Amino acid sequence: MSKRILALLLFVGISTSLIAQRVSYPQLVNRAESPTIFIDNIILPGDNGNSTLAFIFRFNNDFIPFKRISGNDINTPEEAEFYSTIRLNAEIFEGKLKRRQQPSANSVARDTWRDTLFTANFEETQSKEKYASGALSMQLAPGTYNFMLQLSMMQEVSERNTQRRNITVPDLNKKDTGEVYLIKEVNSGANITSLRLMNMQNNVLFGEDFHALVRIPHYDPSADYNLKVNNTNISKNDTTSGSNVFSYELKEGDVHSNSTIELHKKENPSLRLIQGGHPFTYALVQIPASQFESAPYLLTLTKDGEEKPVVRYLFRTYWPDMPASLYNLNISIDMLKYILSKNELERIKRGNEEERERKFREFWEQRDPTPNTVYNELMAEYYQRIDYAFKEFGSQENPMGHENDQGEVYIKYGPPNEKERIFPPNGKTREIWKYSDRTFVFEASTGFGDFVLVGTR
Repeated sequence: MSKRILALLLFVGISTSLIAQRVSYPQLVNRAESPTIFIDNIILPGDNGNSTLAFIFRFNNDFIPFKRISGNDINTPEEAEFYSTIRLNAEIFEGKLKRRQQPSANSVARDTWRDTLFTANFEETQSKEKYASGALSMQLAPGTYNFMLQLSMMQEVSERNTQRRNITVPDLNKKDTGEVYLIKEVNSGANITSLRLMNMQNNVLFGEDFHALVRIPHYDPSADYNLKVNNTNISKNDTTSGSNVFSYELKEGDVHSNSTIELHKKENPSLRLIQGGHPFTYALVQIPASQFESAPYLLTLTKDGEEKPVVRYLFRTYWPDMPASLYNLNISIDMLKYILSKNELERIKRGNEEERERKFREFWEQRDPTPNTVYNELMAEYYQRIDYAFKEFGSQENPMGHENDQGEVYIKYGPPNEKERIFPPNGKTREIWKYSDRTFVFEASTGFGDFVLVGTR
């Protein structure tokens, strides 16, 4: 299955999660390389008793098909080498889906976003860090609706449609629970604050702080409010709160009474927090997520004296370039074979999953160059080398590039300072890798790119 097809299956709502307990490393590589799209819906205050339904979205470049620019294609920036066109439509229909998923025919609102994207080189077309982003919005009376999204890329004749889904648009003046908006960047003015949305559904970037904008329903200025973030255990049947990782009592400067928010910018979507003369109250709190591990979390806001939270929101950390091995504990441990003795590796493997995870964490914590941060640069570098070796040194004879001689040397020592290939007239091709303190000599064993280690000096 190609990366593009996998991403399109995700778009139409087909689950492609690796649910089997036993997975192979190549399966994890495919999972890590799957193109990523984010589409979310948020509810904002509207005018004249309405609410605003907004769809915010981000399509990473590795999901989008690009075409090399030829002379007469389109007007392009001077440095551009590839381009793509993309269009997303949202259409809202009246009422719930009928029996057997028969959609109602009464369209009540629609919006369209389109853009032309450019990249300077092929590498940018495959990037997870460069992306197209935007927003669609429409004002609706409180009630129940169903909607459909339609995606078209590179002027395709047929659009890709999501399944119809129901959605309830609440009256925010009457709603007893608040909403949470994940904020990437805050720019404050006199009475207006611009808030750039994270725009990754309910994900935040791993290793980075963010702000949470929280609407507090029926705000009581005489009461105390406490915001908590807890580890969360997610199962098929339930979501339970675990240990607390952050607790914060709201201060006067965090709370913005008599306020409202509106969609400000549709490109790299942002909100505008407007103070004065409006009926809502919002709190803006910085969340120290740079100290959080890569995991799911539950954010709650509780009013003093009340057990039930007035806000409850589940979010996850997102590591765009997470090494493939780290998706599975057993494979992460197995991959330590390049730097550990057999006895030490067997010691870490012993015990139940909790014990193995504890020993694995201890191993890397002892080698963390920045122990005051959650991101372990040495661990990330090690497992990224394994991914690189798998893809770079694999061949038809041995597709597992991380397990051959060149792959093992690369994993242990990293990229060589100098690489030289020699073609003897009556002998096998040789490749010489030079490091500051050692040299490795590899010799071609087949005509398909396989090299074996034949000497060191």
